[in-house]
Amino acid sequence: MKKVKKVVVVYYSRNYGTLQHVKKALQTSRIHGAYVNRENETTIKKLVRKADAVVVVGGDGTLLRASHFIESVPVLHVSSHTGKNEAFFARATRKDISRKIWLLTQGKYKITPLLRLEAFLNGEKLPFKALNEVYAGSKTPYHVARYVLQIGNRKEEQKSSGVLISTPAGSYAWARSAGGKVLPITAKKIQYIIREPYVGRLTKPKMTKGALSGSQSVTVISNIWERHRGIVVIDSYKREFEFNKGRKLVVKVARQPFNLISF
Repeated sequence: MKKVKKVVVVYYSRNYGTLQHVKKALQTSRIHGAYVNRENETTIKKLVRKADAVVVVGGDGTLLRASHFIESVPVLHVSSHTGKNEAFFARATRKDISRKIWLLTQGKYKITPLLRLEAFLNGEKLPFKALNEVYAGSKTPYHVARYVLQIGNRKEEQKSSGVLISTPAGSYAWARSAGGKVLPITAKKIQYIIREPYVGRLTKPKMTKGALSGSQSVTVISNIWERHRGIVVIDSYKREFEFNKGRKLVVKVARQPFNLISF
């Protein structure tokens, strides 16, 4: 692999001292590092264009947030605290970061491409890709979401607590908790899970979950009343996109995967 000489370090302010271990490792290995807080999205997008790699220091939330502003540049995730963060994507900790950084300088690492999703609302592409999942439903969880779910030629009117469209990586996270199937992290499939589908006299949904090939897409047409505030959210990120009655969401596999560094 390419020898790494210049990196961007994206960190969360609560890094429990791990950031200092990363800084020391980069200095020792003579790698130039540019440091940016995960909140500074514009700067992240600007800096990664000139970097050989990105080093993310934090938990999964920091990694997911950073992933939205990274296209093809490979990423090493460093767990900031193994006792406090799940850090599913992490391939380094403060204990081994010096050796892992040195391996980057020698080109002795692997890149694992992870499938991502892109979403379109009324034909307009949303500004970042999902590494875990796309959620569509009501903003307030106790308000039922009404919509039409369409996959290929199959179509069904439903009521539920919302729809999750998940990547293989996301199948280990929210999708798993919602009853989805765990997929190999490098699988070329996506899946949909209906959260708490409503079954009653008029509604008996059959399309409640399923795995799809990477060439298939999921369409959700909102029937959510405006007062219930329908939303679309990517990777549980803070930005919400309006999804009230009449709006159409299409989710499909993105061409550009997320390139995760491992050893």
